[in-house]
Amino acid sequence: MSIRIATAPVSWGIWEMTIDRPDLIPADKYLQTIVEMGYTATETGPPGYFAPDGAAAVERARRYGVELVATFLPLRLDDADGYAEDLAALDRTVAVLEAADDGGLVLLADMETPERARAAGSDDRRRETAWDADTLAHAAERLQRAVEIVRARGLDVALHPHAATHIESADETEAILERTDVGLCIDTGHTIVGGGDPVALARAHTDRLRHVHLKDVDGAVLARLQRGEVDMDEAWPLGIFCEFGAGTVPLQEFLALPEVRSFNGWAVIEQDRVAVTVDDIPAVRASDERNRAHVMGWLT
Repeated sequence: MSIRIATAPVSWGIWEMTIDRPDLIPADKYLQTIVEMGYTATETGPPGYFAPDGAAAVERARRYGVELVATFLPLRLDDADGYAEDLAALDRTVAVLEAADDGGLVLLADMETPERARAAGSDDRRRETAWDADTLAHAAERLQRAVEIVRARGLDVALHPHAATHIESADETEAILERTDVGLCIDTGHTIVGGGDPVALARAHTDRLRHVHLKDVDGAVLARLQRGEVDMDEAWPLGIFCEFGAGTVPLQEFLALPEVRSFNGWAVIEQDRVAVTVDDIPAVRASDERNRAHVMGWLT
């Protein structure tokens, strides 16, 4: 098989919404643990997690024999001033992968907002809070500018449609793809939350596929989100992204697609968590090992 398997700090509660927590799993402990589990590649997590600068981050990962393959960064695409500030974070993000031997992939998304967290999971609420035509055009221009910045520094780049943002649903994703030439990261979990179908998305955009995030979605929590009983910020700690095989995502069908099996890139096993400490490592590790066993079984 061509597709390769990696992991990501978000499964261990390390992402842009938690990076300021004082009790995050230390970087060395994270790297030691994933190596013991058999991983040789990981995403970077938010800027500054592995080290203050790119060269030091790559050197830390290299000591464990781990390759840094991708990094995720949200941008305020509908806010000119906020977007300008986010370009500084983009510079730090790109610097980590620039220092890696084989470069890597920058994953860009729109920034989550409270309004869109309340809209997540509902076509009606998404339509009520959607960008107007002018805002969409400016957002696409800003995304394309970020894409060109990344490519000018020798790295590849992909759009990550994401729950609680203005690029969540299939229609919203198509609207941005039509207006840019950015690659695509298919996140199976966020696609389901957005009312889409990861199988159909992979078939429709095989030529733009650059990266895969494998997730499953808890049907009961998703139903609560769709009814508006909880918003996306509340759904995360409730476990909307569940263990593989227990949810509603057609992961086995997705991984059976020839377009996915022959994909010459990374599929990242992710089960997003909000609060994970060192004491939680055994339970998180056991869950991740079960997820990985499912994936490897489906790929054989």
